[in-house]
Amino acid sequence: APAEAADPNAPPESNSAGKDTSTPQTEAGAEAGAETETEGENAPDKKKNERPERIVLETVYDDRRVGNDQTSQVEAELGLVDDPKLEAYVKTVAIRLLRYAPTRPFDWEFKIVDQTVPNAFALPGGKIYVSRGLLALVETEDELAGVLGHEITHSAERHAAARVEQIRRLNPFSIGLLKAAKIAAYGRAQERDADRGGQILAAKAGYDPIGIATFLRKLDAAQRYEIGGARIPHFLATHPTSPERSALASDRSTGLSWDRVPAVSAEQPYGYYSMIDGLILGDDPAGGIFLEDRFIHPELRFTLRFPAGWKTLNSTQAVRAVSPEGNAQASLTVEGRSDDLDKIVDDFLEREVDGMKVRVRERRKIRLGKLPAVRIEGTASGSGPTLTVQMTFVTHEDLVYRLSVLSLPRAAGGYRGRARAFAKSFRPLDEAASHSLEVTRLRLARALSNETLDGLSARTKNELEIAFTGVMNATYPTTKLRKGQLIKIGLAEPYLPKPREEKTEEKSSDKNGTKGTGQTEEPPKDDASSLTGPR
Repeated sequence: APAEAADPNAPPESNSAGKDTSTPQTEAGAEAGAETETEGENAPDKKKNERPERIVLETVYDDRRVGNDQTSQVEAELGLVDDPKLEAYVKTVAIRLLRYAPTRPFDWEFKIVDQTVPNAFALPGGKIYVSRGLLALVETEDELAGVLGHEITHSAERHAAARVEQIRRLNPFSIGLLKAAKIAAYGRAQERDADRGGQILAAKAGYDPIGIATFLRKLDAAQRYEIGGARIPHFLATHPTSPERSALASDRSTGLSWDRVPAVSAEQPYGYYSMIDGLILGDDPAGGIFLEDRFIHPELRFTLRFPAGWKTLNSTQAVRAVSPEGNAQASLTVEGRSDDLDKIVDDFLEREVDGMKVRVRERRKIRLGKLPAVRIEGTASGSGPTLTVQMTFVTHEDLVYRLSVLSLPRAAGGYRGRARAFAKSFRPLDEAASHSLEVTRLRLARALSNETLDGLSARTKNELEIAFTGVMNATYPTTKLRKGQLIKIGLAEPYLPKPREEKTEEKSSDKNGTKGTGQTEEPPKDDASSLTGPR
């Protein structure tokens, strides 16, 4: 998919190697909590009588039910990597391990989440995910088998059933997957059990059981660097570790007997490396990216500027930003595809969204540049504190977007101008700007004799930091490399958005029947075509 006090047990959210552009998971702010608890004289009694939602996993069938429920939430929030060949490879390795796992009535699933930070997690019922960031960090199929075996053990041994989680009241500006996070998090004893179980599965399947130990050492080193978003929870957040853990796994591997079986990737020219060649590192422009506070979506052809200094998160469901004070949130969502903008707004106001109902104080038709739009101001109420709401619905290329700024009432006055500026910054992205972005992909380079990572990086135009390149390749920056040694690097390549059918300006202006009506608000004058992609 989030403030500094983010739940350390939360699973993945999304975004960019070597750059800190996203910040999900905001915890309940003291300010919001104080307002909720002191409302009315009977607040203490009300709080006393509240019964927190519980997730109880008493049987394997409960595991399967809860896992199925959480799967859609995780996949909607994080998104999945669209790479059938790589996904099939991960599944094939996992199936080798499952032959030796305890029998469970689960529909086992193994998927790759579109998350830059290295992560792997198991939901109840055999729903197992690894991130593309983890696959980039892994060096061998032995390591991958160790990670998958670890997660299979969590599911098979029903570790989540040992936790009866109470879902706490969230700050209204929280971002993330709190419920799924709590189910997927484990204690240290369970981690040791999963390490041991995963190593046993790996050894029986013909993999070197030291794989999880080597991966953990590399992962410990990787956490010293910002790989995607320093505040996004990663593998070590959902899987608590200690300096002794990798050492214990290493010692345990010496006592396990195993016979090498050819790897699934053995027939590939470079083994495991061939499977991950071309994997995206960092943000994938296909889902939109942040360049500082500006959000750019080359596929949907629009750009939007979020308030400067706010903590941002780009997920498949929404793009959000939380104010530094934690008392306001700006968000962008797609409300639907329709030729009737007013109907989309009416339908939205009729239903609850995120457990909140919007009450309108003012509604008016406006135009954002040449785009028809509707602005509403009012309040939103639900189980938490009542919030001040400013929303703008705008039509662009047959889609209706909702630009929202929600704030606590006592802070609302300070955000009214920023809400207007936020909406005004939405504008179409021209073809030149949509083709100006770059994407960093994992590529393979062969070292020259006695070459260092510094020299190789300069020669190959490696985009990754030298230290992180060393972590990815389990070598020190000053180490002399062997001639022909394969090294994982990151290369910036042009991002090519999908071809788009030409849409006439007249169609865009007339389809909602608002041409020539409403107040016009011009977007900022900065030139969209001058945007350049991240390097």
